[in-house]
Amino acid sequence: MLEALLSLSGLTLLSTSVFTSWSTSLNLLFFYLTWSTLLLSQAPLKIEVLGTLAVRLIFFWIPSLLFLLFDTLLPSLSQDFKIRGAAALPNPRKSWKVVAWAMFNMLLGAGIQAAVETFLIDGIHWKSALRVSNALPMPGGVALDLLKAFLLREVLQYYIHRFVLHQGGELPQHLHMKWQHSVASPWAAVAHYDHPLPWLLWKFLPVYLPAVIFRFHILTYFLFLAVVSLEEAGAFSGYTALFFSALMSGAGRRVEKHFGSKGKGNFSTWGVMDWIHGTTLRSSASEGKARGRGSRSRSSRRE
Repeated sequence: MLEALLSLSGLTLLSTSVFTSWSTSLNLLFFYLTWSTLLLSQAPLKIEVLGTLAVRLIFFWIPSLLFLLFDTLLPSLSQDFKIRGAAALPNPRKSWKVVAWAMFNMLLGAGIQAAVETFLIDGIHWKSALRVSNALPMPGGVALDLLKAFLLREVLQYYIHRFVLHQGGELPQHLHMKWQHSVASPWAAVAHYDHPLPWLLWKFLPVYLPAVIFRFHILTYFLFLAVVSLEEAGAFSGYTALFFSALMSGAGRRVEKHFGSKGKGNFSTWGVMDWIHGTTLRSSASEGKARGRGSRSRSSRRE
């Protein structure tokens, strides 16, 4: 089953539907047959939960762990690409604790998805939160669903992050020195390193709730989750530039400034709501100083 889930991706569906060649038609037919076979052989709940974990593994954990290995094994090279230089390198003694808690939070989220579906279907005999059906979503519908989901996620993340976790609410679990803001500078796995309560509020709900409200097809949800996972790994990586997107590098700088200010601004990843509400943090000299310290330390090592 896992092999089938790994081969089934909304990214494949979206790309193969754009072109009109015989090979594309055959790919789409193969995709449809594989999806139909999977539905006939596996329970919808199992497909949803294992598919969610598979998407997280491929699109968040593989790049995040590769970033961590790069930072750990080649720190003198890695710091050249960090926004804050050597100060942004992960603490080796704490890194695996961060990874373990982040993995726990993701498993918790998958468990909540399973509980919601079980309650809706078996508890109150209602329709499922996400559609797991034989009919494939059309590219136009997928694009519209993704646009709505990202807009709603931006709004939810901003207000929860700002007014519940920081200004006004200030959940001690989020700001406590043991949890996310105990990390001086973000690196990829820190995106999901938090006490489970704040993690559920500003990481899980803004992703899962739009999918439930618009009742996504499960393949659309997998695609949404894949893009979100790549975004989180990139935005929290701490690198000055990422090979796949200058836009992602800008998101990374906003996250870096949020950590550097101890949560005084930059509450949403893409910055749209920060721009509307005037909470965008401007560039400061601190980044340059940090890079300068990193450069001096490298020079001293060479000497």
